[in-house]
Amino acid sequence: MKLPITFDEFKSDPTKAITFLMLVVVSVLYYRAERQSKAINDRCEQRLELCEAKLEKMSKMLKTQDSLCSALITEISIYKNLGKI
Repeated sequence: MKLPITFDEFKSDPTKAITFLMLVVVSVLYYRAERQSKAINDRCEQRLELCEAKLEKMSKMLKTQDSLCSALITEISIYKNLGKI
């Protein structure tokens, strides 16, 4: 690959060399940051799916406990009405 700027031009004008190197460094850092961001987002999505599954499971358990509690309250009130308690 032939670079648009030659080494002789860099030698004669160090500002061009520094500018060119800074552009390369910024491009590499940007690409790296994008890759890290994607990896972090992927991990967060996996954790979110896991949390949503756990939340759904807990919600079902809570509904079951709520219906059991309602049944027990009804049963206790029946026993009170019958004079057993």
